Amino acid sequence: MDNATVCQWLNISKRTLQYYRNSGVLPYTVMGNKCYYKPEDVKAVLDRGLTKQK
Repeated sequence: MDNATVCQWLNISKRTLQYYRNSGVLPYTVMGNKCYYKPEDVKAVLDRGLTKQK
């Protein structure tokens, strides 16, 4: 998953996503100049309740 998709799933801003990466909340992989995330890791963040609910 790319940054835009993760931001939509978690209902967070790009800056919050960057904070999650920097603080180790959300593991990621860099390929070229882009960050990618495993769907199961994004779901784990959702399950932990770290995001704002709509």
